[in-house]
Amino acid sequence: MSYWQISLPLILMGLGLPFFFVPLTALSLGSVEPDETASGAGLQNFLRTLSGAVATSVVTTVWEDGTSVQHAELVGVVDRGGDTAAALSASGMSNDAVLASLDRLLQSQSVMLATNELMAVIALVFAAAACFIWLARRPTRSVDLSQAGH
Repeated sequence: MSYWQISLPLILMGLGLPFFFVPLTALSLGSVEPDETASGAGLQNFLRTLSGAVATSVVTTVWEDGTSVQHAELVGVVDRGGDTAAALSASGMSNDAVLASLDRLLQSQSVMLATNELMAVIALVFAAAACFIWLARRPTRSVDLSQAGH
């Protein structure tokens, strides 16, 4: 992968984050009384931080589990005839080096497949969450986000 194949999606995600969090903040603070705006902003920031920590833990666990599953599936299909191992051995590698080389190759591909699956699921979750915003009730009042401690 090139630099831009990795960077461009991250840049687009970074540009899109304000378009998610600013309306979310406006919706959440529009549901509290004006004298509760500062407390509501603090609570909303706390919940956003806590949710981010929990989501990070869940995503990391799912990612590691997915990598293990992919590795187990790939082990059964890689080098069934032993041609690759024989070629590596013929090039002068020891049996341990051949196995380590194949395992590194499998591990890297397992991580990539698990990453692709996880990112597809996350994209679907975010798309569904973006659709749910249309179901939210409109705030009863306009919110000045500068008064919310931001």
